[in-house]
Amino acid sequence: MGEKVVIRPARDDELNIIASLTVDAYAEYAAAMSPDAWSVFAHDIANVRARVGEGQLLVAERDGWLVGSVTLFRNWRGAQEDSAGVRLLAVPPEHRGSGIGRALMEHCIVIARGDGKRRVVLTVTQEMEIARDLTERMGFVRTPDLDHEPAPGVRLQGYALELSPS
Repeated sequence: MGEKVVIRPARDDELNIIASLTVDAYAEYAAAMSPDAWSVFAHDIANVRARVGEGQLLVAERDGWLVGSVTLFRNWRGAQEDSAGVRLLAVPPEHRGSGIGRALMEHCIVIARGDGKRRVVLTVTQEMEIARDLTERMGFVRTPDLDHEPAPGVRLQGYALELSPS
């Protein structure tokens, strides 16, 4: 684990690895959901190919291994046109605590700022304490108008980071 983390766009030949990595990163939340809700959620987050068509899939690579991923939606659905959205920040448990999640988020913020976006938005479940803590430390604030329930029993809470003009 000596090498620096490199954030870059995902390649087509990595999509299955990213799907597996994402499900592994979110598996700890399965116990907090009904089996049906987890099944729907796991299927959704593993559908990496669909997200590639809508957003930009970024990966974190260290020592030749993928250690994280995130999807950046440069035009966030359900929010204002001047917002970029971040979805499915995924860092498997064995790689957490080494700045990978923050590096992925910072990369998304740089892209959004370069696109002239006014804010970056995201949603997390109440159980996702690590993700919520990271976003709050990075300056994201709770934004209830972004809350929604994508599946029965899966309640997402919205957060937004206002970007100052560059």
